[in-house]
Amino acid sequence: MTWGAPVLLALGLALSACATPPAADGPAPTASAGRPAPPQAPKPPKEAQPLDAAVLSLADAVLARAEISRPGPHELVIDPLIDRASGTETATTRAMSRRIASVVRERHPSYRVQPFTLASLESKPLVLLGAITGVVEAGSLTNSTDKAPAAYRIWAVLADLSTGKVVAHETAWVRPDEVDTTPTAFNRDSPTWLDDPAAAAYLRVCAGNPGDAIDAAWLDGLKAEALITQATTAYEAGRYAQAKTLYANAKAAPKGAQLRTLNGQYLTASALGQPQEAERAFGQLVDYGLERKRLAVKFLFRPGVIEFWPDPAISGPYDMWLRQIASRTSADDACLDVSGHASTTGAASWNDRLSLMRAQAIRTRLVGEQPGLGARLKTEGFGASRPLVGTGRDDATDALDRRVEFEPRECRTG
Repeated sequence: MTWGAPVLLALGLALSACATPPAADGPAPTASAGRPAPPQAPKPPKEAQPLDAAVLSLADAVLARAEISRPGPHELVIDPLIDRASGTETATTRAMSRRIASVVRERHPSYRVQPFTLASLESKPLVLLGAITGVVEAGSLTNSTDKAPAAYRIWAVLADLSTGKVVAHETAWVRPDEVDTTPTAFNRDSPTWLDDPAAAAYLRVCAGNPGDAIDAAWLDGLKAEALITQATTAYEAGRYAQAKTLYANAKAAPKGAQLRTLNGQYLTASALGQPQEAERAFGQLVDYGLERKRLAVKFLFRPGVIEFWPDPAISGPYDMWLRQIASRTSADDACLDVSGHASTTGAASWNDRLSLMRAQAIRTRLVGEQPGLGARLKTEGFGASRPLVGTGRDDATDALDRRVEFEPRECRTG
């Protein structure tokens, strides 16, 4: 059932699970003044643990068991961990990144954590990446897709930029009640979402085992990734002018013209009170989706109905969003499949009906903007049959389950 959470125009992310890495014993860690060395880390248990215990066992294992041929100390940066289903940061992945950094500083003196910046990348450091996903049971690699997860799998890899190889990959499991899938502030505020190629490249690195080559697309976009990370930090701290400059720099970098960069340009222009620039930036987001045959825009509805949320601070931009979607879809001569989705709670019959009604409501608004779209938009309701998060909490944590998807397609004639 949908209770006042954002409805998304989105296409679900389908990414394969990471393979279980082979066991590998790394060199025993040593102690430094004032800091005890951890024991030679075993592989994390296959039981679901509290989040902090799971992250500790994961970090100890991936750092102590890493297959690094050169002597330390090793420079280490953390590319922020993400949720596998959405490809974005959540409250839990953000907490995991912070906890891993503290574990490195407190327990692994042979590594030196550096900020994720262009300057730190010059020394070709180790980069730690990781992700989280719901699974059918603790110890399993099978993703939970049709009901609330029984546990969450977390995993981390170390990528060595000096050799171009993955040097560690470990996995642990977390109790489901300890996972908070609420999106971080930037992802919460971003108007669009889709399965972006940058997130797919990141997850391909996460799938690597020791000795595997690092994914080339991720390497090509690493400078942009560092700039986006800095820009997002500035945005969430309210430093909008600085963030705007960093997003522009990221867009100009190799592989930088990606969804987060475009979302960032829209958000910073809006925050700086630049409505014309914000509308241009939103139009670029629409074009980006049309070019990739996937378009995702967030709308917040009132609980259980098809009316937009009445607070102008939330729904104020919606008229502009719909105008840009309609005009650019019309100019692109595209046809769109519009499909509604709902969360996993509530009666199936009601979820089916409500998901369809909201898809039809969006269609009606678009046709009102561009009457010529009437014959080019097709609607369908999928109810709760295709969840992406599946927690059934009906709050911000599983907003992606309450969505409307736009899939551009070629128009059939004759």
